[in-house]
Amino acid sequence: MKGISHFATGVAVGTFFPEAVHAALDGSFILALGGIGGLLPDTIDFKFARFLEQPDILIDPHPEQFEAQKIADEIAAGIDRVRETRKRLILKCNTIRLGPDWWQQYSLKFDTQAREVIVKLGPIVNTSQLPLPASLRNVPEGRANIQAPLLPAYDEYIEVDIFSGPSFALEWRNERVEIDFIPWHRQYSHSIFMAVLFGLICGLLFGVTAGLIGGLALLAHVLEDQLGYLGSNLLWPLTGVRTNGAHLIHAGDPIPNFFTVGTSVYFIIFNLDRFSAQPTLDPLFFWGVLWLPFPIALAYFFYRKFETDIRKKIPLLSQQERDLVAELNEVVDA
Repeated sequence: MKGISHFATGVAVGTFFPEAVHAALDGSFILALGGIGGLLPDTIDFKFARFLEQPDILIDPHPEQFEAQKIADEIAAGIDRVRETRKRLILKCNTIRLGPDWWQQYSLKFDTQAREVIVKLGPIVNTSQLPLPASLRNVPEGRANIQAPLLPAYDEYIEVDIFSGPSFALEWRNERVEIDFIPWHRQYSHSIFMAVLFGLICGLLFGVTAGLIGGLALLAHVLEDQLGYLGSNLLWPLTGVRTNGAHLIHAGDPIPNFFTVGTSVYFIIFNLDRFSAQPTLDPLFFWGVLWLPFPIALAYFFYRKFETDIRKKIPLLSQQERDLVAELNEVVDA
């Protein structure tokens, strides 16, 4: 979800504690801890974790000398090296920037059936990923055989075009090489352990209530992200892989974000009122009438979404990439 949704959720979490509401009314910034906890996981990932990743295989094409076959050979050799050494390798595919708003797109595919890596050149696109007409060049695609068996995760083409480009963890599991998309995102930062750790830090610095608010706000962020496609490493450090998401929403979907922000604001208003000296809101009217447009809009969203997904059969990796692009767009715009 968008940062504003996570922030609003975190603040709303804080308003469920009467002592926090009373302290906030007296000028305390305790509710802000909820907002900080709501923003912290993505802040860690996009401001720090992605820059700390050290690729073992770096694909960095030249815009005027694009060699599809060479790229395919390098990736295939890396996958086979994982099979031979049983060591985890990070594959990073750099983008090709042509100007302030123009990028040369290329794509790659892991063909698990034919055991091939396929690389081909695409069109020039802008930052919104809209292609420039007549920008395709006649460059032969590259194909390289893979000796190692692959887990059948990504059979569609993966487009490399804007921002920093995708990375993959190549890891030997169950007698096959598993390819994990964007391994630096939603790992330790999106875990139950991190929620507990942040809660403990807040508790030691500002008291028990602050600790509960900080930890629960961060946990709420993680659970909200589990509604999407990419998933999170909930049990880090006990596991090194992300738990699959529920495949219900995308990070940039406007209606779920509208629902989350709106509902959070309603909780904030309602909790501030009910913990005041003289509550004035009627719960039945407040939630049964005033809040009703939000679940109606969300129900309509899911109806249209499932209808579209069934008709178009959009591949999982494309769905995951859409989540990441939405989050990257927000970070870059900020």
